[in-house]
Amino acid sequence: MKKAINVTANLYDPGLLKSLVEKLASSQSDFGYHEDPVPENWNALKTCCTMAHVMGTFSIQNDGTEKQQNVPFTSCFLFTCIKEKYGLFNLEWSSSLS
Repeated sequence: MKKAINVTANLYDPGLLKSLVEKLASSQSDFGYHEDPVPENWNALKTCCTMAHVMGTFSIQNDGTEKQQNVPFTSCFLFTCIKEKYGLFNLEWSSSLS
């Protein structure tokens, strides 16, 4: 019989990480492409990607047991931010590079 395993990733200070990534995206040169006219009901936007190392803890628990294993990790992530017309960059998604 197969048992389920619950895995949770907890990042150290995710609010600080989000702020840092958005500031790094904002520091990139802006060529103004996100301000170009677009068809009706479309939004012009600019994307920016930045890479950062992330630290946290994986919590692993077998289904039906009380015991939980905590494993620290450091991994490199690629973060993508999007800036709509006249707006600020917002973190939209991330991908682990490991």
